[in-house]
Amino acid sequence: MDIYLVRHGETDYNKGKRLQGVADIPLNARGIELAERTAEGLRNISFDRIYTSPLIRARKTAEIIRGNRDIEIVPAEGLREISFGDYEGLTILDGSYNIPDPDFLNFFHAPEKYRTPPNGESIEQLKMRTSSFIREIMNHPANEGKTFLMASHGAAIRGILSGLFDLPVSQFWSGGVHKNCAVTLLHAEHGDFEIIFENKVYY
Repeated sequence: MDIYLVRHGETDYNKGKRLQGVADIPLNARGIELAERTAEGLRNISFDRIYTSPLIRARKTAEIIRGNRDIEIVPAEGLREISFGDYEGLTILDGSYNIPDPDFLNFFHAPEKYRTPPNGESIEQLKMRTSSFIREIMNHPANEGKTFLMASHGAAIRGILSGLFDLPVSQFWSGGVHKNCAVTLLHAEHGDFEIIFENKVYY
């Protein structure tokens, strides 16, 4: 089984360093362009099924990569981004930082010290939700030998990978944040898996 994990294209929130989380922000023009270039890079891959985060930026990325293939796109909560709760839409941009928690940047630099925002989702919850979804796909006998595309998000993809490899929260960002529309290929057989490549861009 091959799983192509792709992060969505760029949005205005990405560009403005605003916390996006589960805010349903569309791709901007640059994001659409990146998805189109990624679609060209993946044009020869025969996908059996496409899964996507329900958020519009991921779904649109999946639709662009699908192109004219006659494949259903299945929304999956397991691919949804982490929720920043009450901090959604606030900015981490230097000079414009307006998050009530002065230590919020621990999310990126010291995740083991990160304090979950009010009404948000913890890193531990994210890891469990996302990696459990992938394990379910990997372990289903009917999926042996198939090829899937999965459109998701920066933190969600790190949740998948850190969860699959059972990394401590302190190593959550091991490998870094994937670029917009970067692709990671997982190969799985009989429940065992490996990363073939990670954070590959086609632009």
